[in-house]
Amino acid sequence: MNSHALEQVLRRKSIPRGQITLLKYLYERDRDEWVASSELTDQIRWGETDQFRGVVGAFGKRVNATPEITGEPGTSAFFERENIDGKTHYRLRPEARDAIESVSVLLDKITHHSMSELLEEGTEVEAERLATNP
Repeated sequence: MNSHALEQVLRRKSIPRGQITLLKYLYERDRDEWVASSELTDQIRWGETDQFRGVVGAFGKRVNATPEITGEPGTSAFFERENIDGKTHYRLRPEARDAIESVSVLLDKITHHSMSELLEEGTEVEAERLATNP
């Protein structure tokens, strides 16, 4: 998947706090580091597995509803998922990292705000649409 299509996923409408924190937590890990779903759940959804699944599911729908995305890759467009020692682990795909770095308003939120700030009610990143031909 090319990073331009992934940028469109991030730019087409505002991103709610759960999805921002999911992206932040994976973005801040080393490129080759796998993160257990239980760790993600603890960090972005206070240990609530159903809420974590809701965040991941909503992000997958966001991906699939983006016109520039072909097929229905869901979250696999952004995240690799692997079973390690019987537990699901995630890591951010390199092209997803590039897409995040291309959306300045999202990158600013991820790099300049703490998880607790981003988890506050009402937190979202406004859509940053690509300019059409000038």
